[in-house]
Amino acid sequence: MNNIIYLSEIFTNLHPLNEYKMHFAKPDPTEPLDVYMRDFNEWKAWNCWSKGTDFFNRKYIFSLISFYPERNTWLFGGIWEVLERDFENGGDYPYRISLCDDYQKFIGRLKISYAHKDRTVRNRMENYFSQLVVKEILEEPYSIHTFPGYKNFDVPFMTLENAIDHPSWKNALSLKGIYLITDTQSGKKYVGKASGEKGFWQRWKDYLADGHGGDVDLKKLIDSKGGLEHARKHYKFTLLEIVESNVEKDIDDRESYWKRVLMSRMESVGHNKN
Repeated sequence: MNNIIYLSEIFTNLHPLNEYKMHFAKPDPTEPLDVYMRDFNEWKAWNCWSKGTDFFNRKYIFSLISFYPERNTWLFGGIWEVLERDFENGGDYPYRISLCDDYQKFIGRLKISYAHKDRTVRNRMENYFSQLVVKEILEEPYSIHTFPGYKNFDVPFMTLENAIDHPSWKNALSLKGIYLITDTQSGKKYVGKASGEKGFWQRWKDYLADGHGGDVDLKKLIDSKGGLEHARKHYKFTLLEIVESNVEKDIDDRESYWKRVLMSRMESVGHNKN
């Protein structure tokens, strides 16, 4: 039995598809999901951007947000009407747009499955709409306070920075274990342990403060890149393993295991020095 539900089965009352441009918002390197969660007006501006080309050359913009906690997943970001185009005086944001009433209740709640492999992110809607599959409809709009779960914890610096002190995150992250920091600019990795009383929450607060948490190699990197802003733009944090043991040696052994598996002691691959 085929249980797939296509988006076209729910969004049945749209204008002709050739009146829409579909916006697959991807990181640049800022994650559009972080932008959406931080400020809806800032997310609106993402749908107004153009570098001298009329990318949104149709009446409507159907926007989807790359949902990084899950592979090939998009969060519905609204339908926008293009009210005005001003390429002479509009600078990088030549469009004046307005959020349509159509399907507003699904904004931030509807997750869509689709493997978007095209390099262009502003596409003719009629070429894609029939392929979009409804993955999930959340009870409430996804927000920065929605903890992604331990198995899916792979979040950019700015998401962690904005959410870490929310009670749901602080409680969930007050566990001991092993983590991974990846510099998405270089691809190099750092494996660390969270063995303090407040676990990941306590250790990651150190990185949010200065970008290196006292690690020698990461400090060298941050200093060479001009400071904390490099970490804010390029670090992401991954929870590798929760260690229930309170024995320091057990945590050290698991840390050593992950360094070996991820080869993070190799200078070309990682930032671990021991």
